[in-house]
Amino acid sequence: MSVKQLFDLTGQVALVTGGSRGLGLQMAEALGEMGAKLAITARKADELAEAKKHLEAQGYEVLTVVNDLQKTED
Repeated sequence: MSVKQLFDLTGQVALVTGGSRGLGLQMAEALGEMGAKLAITARKADELAEAKKHLEAQGYEVLTVVNDLQKTED
């Protein structure tokens, strides 16, 4: 059995905080590869837009939310 079969996320939505770069972006890529639709959040709109473009170019469905999770009012 392949890893994709073991961890198939087709039809699921994965929320990745800090998903615009670094480990968050790598995690979003891995979850997308497993079939998940992606919702990514980050503080910087420009970096989030670039991440969305990068992920969509790989064929993943992506929703972005600009948000600072350290602030309770966001």
